[in-house]
Amino acid sequence: MKKNSYLKIAMFVVPIMVLIGGGIFMLQQNIFANRSLENQRKQIILISIDTLRADHLPFYGYTRNTAPHMSELVERATLYKNTYANSPWTYPSHMTLLTGTLPSRHGVDKSFQTYVIDEAYPILNDSILNIAQILQDQGVHTIKYAFLPDEIGFNRGFDKNFLFDPLIKEVRFQKVLTEIEDNKNNDFFLFLHTWKVHAPYSGKTFLRQEKKDEIGDAIDFEVGNKNYGEFVKFIQEKGLLNIKDCIDLYDGDIYYVDQYIKRLIDKCKQAGIYDDMLFVIVSDHGEHFGERNKELFYDIHGIAYYEEFVRIPFIVKYPYQTKQKVNYFATSLVDFLPTVLDFYKIDIPDYVQGTSLLNGPGRDFVISEATSLHGIEMKMIFRDKLKYVVTMKDPSGPGRVNWDSILKKELYDVRIDPLEYHNLATLKQFKGACLDFEKLLVHNIAESAKFGGSKQQTTLNKDTIQQLKSLGYID
Repeated sequence: MKKNSYLKIAMFVVPIMVLIGGGIFMLQQNIFANRSLENQRKQIILISIDTLRADHLPFYGYTRNTAPHMSELVERATLYKNTYANSPWTYPSHMTLLTGTLPSRHGVDKSFQTYVIDEAYPILNDSILNIAQILQDQGVHTIKYAFLPDEIGFNRGFDKNFLFDPLIKEVRFQKVLTEIEDNKNNDFFLFLHTWKVHAPYSGKTFLRQEKKDEIGDAIDFEVGNKNYGEFVKFIQEKGLLNIKDCIDLYDGDIYYVDQYIKRLIDKCKQAGIYDDMLFVIVSDHGEHFGERNKELFYDIHGIAYYEEFVRIPFIVKYPYQTKQKVNYFATSLVDFLPTVLDFYKIDIPDYVQGTSLLNGPGRDFVISEATSLHGIEMKMIFRDKLKYVVTMKDPSGPGRVNWDSILKKELYDVRIDPLEYHNLATLKQFKGACLDFEKLLVHNIAESAKFGGSKQQTTLNKDTIQQLKSLGYID
């Protein structure tokens, strides 16, 4: 094609692209109704669904309708399609969610597999305020319904602190609804965490009918109250301890939680606060169902950074949002706190490592760390569809690192290899890319771990120990 032909095409196409771009910009601006956010009431609900991997939700591409009510929610919310957990297991990941800092900074990063009953466990760095403490200083009433251990810092900043799963028993859920009703005219931050999707899975919705009939009403589980081993033995005896049935039970738990999401939304609408509030749904990590090893399909997480372990849902219904918005840039749990503070025009502390998502991506990479393997640490960095993972032996220090004893390097292009079967780090042409990623990891982990504050430890109490046993983390 001749040069002047290209010029003619450009003269025709460029103005159209400008109009399209302007239209997209206007669409983004009009997602929120034309209402002023001056003196916006601070009413925030944060829901964390433990162990929920993104690709088991219909709006992330799953073919099974596991979450009809969350699907309805995202029609008028912002969906972050590429969100990663900053740790592949519960304690460090949730502390990152609440503080906007990486595990190497907030300090709650110890492997549960090294835990001994009388051994000290690290607590939240006392120089770091979590989101409840920051909002509390703003006069916001803070409430938590979460069975996460107080002694390592999860209780800080909460005016009301209920140590139970709010979605297990109706009497508990009614307390949540009452809390919303009592605070409908107040500023409040309500944090709800449920273990329901975590193993042992017990949702019967998608089981084959003959399996439902066989087990009847006997299948049930509440974290902290029943013996993990006994429950696993029960489902094994019923012929359910296989990949297909475990996925059915897992998906059933998602469906179970989805029904409660609807009831929460209905209550907020009935109280007249839903349109004006910030309503957020996230998870802390995913789950593995035999994607790499057919023998590993039950209660498998915390040990790697493959997509099924760390790619999680992140849904935000902003106040006055009237249309769906989908963002594809990389985000992580560390971004939740600065986004909330930025939205409500509250100063973001200097030690926060996340960035506000209100104006697009604040960085071009995501870091995840604090694995649960004994004597091993893995660090992940994700940028532009490339994921680099380094495995090291005998980590130590505040960053849990040992760059002199690297056991394995992995590099995957998740765009063309979503199942991460082809390790590009073994190929000569990707050696430079691996070195660049490693330098970025070394620098960022070192800077993260530099943060001051006392490094305190504590002994886990008997309720936390029983919780860990009921989840299968310790014997």
